[in-house]
Amino acid sequence: MPGSDSPRRRTVRTCLALSLMAATSCQAINEAIASINVVPLADEPGIGQQAYDEILSGEQLVTAGPAYRMAQDVARRLVESARTFEPRIVDAFEWEVTVIEADETVNAFALPGGKMAVYTGILPVTQGETGLAVVMGHEIAHVTHRHGTKAMTRQIGAAAFVEAFAGGNRRLITEIGTGLLQLRYGRGAELEADREGLMYMARAGYDPREAVAFWTRMQALGGDAPPEWLSTHPAHDTRIDQLRSLLPEAVSIYEASRATGNSP
Repeated sequence: MPGSDSPRRRTVRTCLALSLMAATSCQAINEAIASINVVPLADEPGIGQQAYDEILSGEQLVTAGPAYRMAQDVARRLVESARTFEPRIVDAFEWEVTVIEADETVNAFALPGGKMAVYTGILPVTQGETGLAVVMGHEIAHVTHRHGTKAMTRQIGAAAFVEAFAGGNRRLITEIGTGLLQLRYGRGAELEADREGLMYMARAGYDPREAVAFWTRMQALGGDAPPEWLSTHPAHDTRIDQLRSLLPEAVSIYEASRATGNSP
């Protein structure tokens, strides 16, 4: 009846409140939440290795040839570059990159602890070593900034919050609230990885202007995509605009790197 406080009405109100919190929290609070990590740094290699083994067990791997050698070389240069920015974290991990034979998969990933993979389907888009450095610099930045275990921390925190305050609507509110938080901070992590990865590749002697060209090619691949606010990844225009704004700094780092002979 009108005015009654039914469980469904309470659920709707709670969900709307969570949505409002996720959409309107001030930047300082957002950054504070995004930086929380309850996973010890020493535990990350084990977490990443377990997931890595499970993923690779069902894949066909490339263990020799030009694509394999290129991935190893780019990874080596970028990890060394990242060490100048985040030495404590880089030195805590055993870095490894695998090339997965999957021409239909335009993707790459990185796991906690420095385990990475590149699918062969992304190589026609990278169009060479510098384009691959864009992708792998981005993935390495996810690792050095510990985005994976920070996301785990937020999920744990959201579940604990719901357990304490949400009463009988735990499952629904957990799914909605956690999803909204992960969407927001997922996009933030992607943009941070774009930004830091750009600096890693520039320091390693790869021309950072290729990042704009690469993401323009990715955008041209087309396909249906959800609105940016419903996606864990920023819109291509958003990330391209950010990269363009960062180019003066990145190009300066790149030119200094070239001057010292650090160029592919």
